[in-house]
Amino acid sequence: MYTRIGDFMKFKEIAKKAIIEYDLQVASLEFLIEETNIFYLIKTEKSEKFVLKIFQEESSNINDNLSEHYFLGVIAEKTDIISPRVIQNKKGETVTKIKFPNKRGYKRTALYQYEQGDSIYGKEDMRYFRNVGKMMAKMHIATYDLVLPDYVNPKKWGKIFYYEYEKAIYKKKQYRKFVTEEMIEILDKLIPYIDTRLKEFYEKTKPQLIHADLNPWNIKSRGDKFVIYDFEEAMLGLPIHDIAVFIYYYRNHETLDCFKIKKALFAGYESVTKKPLNINEKDLELIMMARRINFFNYVLFLRKDPAEYINLSFPRIKEYYLSYK
Repeated sequence: MYTRIGDFMKFKEIAKKAIIEYDLQVASLEFLIEETNIFYLIKTEKSEKFVLKIFQEESSNINDNLSEHYFLGVIAEKTDIISPRVIQNKKGETVTKIKFPNKRGYKRTALYQYEQGDSIYGKEDMRYFRNVGKMMAKMHIATYDLVLPDYVNPKKWGKIFYYEYEKAIYKKKQYRKFVTEEMIEILDKLIPYIDTRLKEFYEKTKPQLIHADLNPWNIKSRGDKFVIYDFEEAMLGLPIHDIAVFIYYYRNHETLDCFKIKKALFAGYESVTKKPLNINEKDLELIMMARRINFFNYVLFLRKDPAEYINLSFPRIKEYYLSYK
């Protein structure tokens, strides 16, 4: 019989088996949080702190994990950005596989140095947005013209549904109580158009490793510095993708002025690169819309009752369609 408690008991056993594979004198192991993946906090007898991540199959594959870990290494080597450092196991590997009764027969885990940070969301000022721009620029400079080793095979942001097995599900019968004929009609026209435009980006510019999920919850403060988390979405894309993803969360903000945010973000970015960004607003809007449609589709799968998000999001999709069709 399936129970969530039963799942967490299995996850704790996985965590216990995983930490044996590392050179750690463990003092305690405690559940930390579930955010797509499962996280445990580890404290050692030397008062060191680490985080063990148990990857969920639907959120990533081994190529995603290796791309994330490689990117973290590049960031640590080439920038002053604070981010979690991945720890190698006794075999010198960054991904540790633990036996588990699923279709693959194992769960993937990884260990990271614990990096404390405090949430900034709801307390942002223009200095913060300038600093985000600076950090973005540093990451993009670090991966520009980087030659990836053979074992690093990141996914590519060349279409709306970019995951390996991700498909459009909004037309399936079980979702018709949430998705109207008008929604289907507009999405059927927008998706191939946006996919074509995204593909064209890569015909003009060589893609590079980007974070791809720089949302406000993945950037936290530590005193007067900032910590960037969650590189799991690391993929081949363009700098404008990272910029668009960040702005997406402030595009329709109730109190903050998106125009001022972009101005501060771009100023911070350009202070590092010393070159104007020259971002086309239509390209920026297109990438933000690609993310919104991706979420629209994903929420149908993820939530038992996606009506609130669908009803909030579709008017913005329709507005974009009517503006650009």
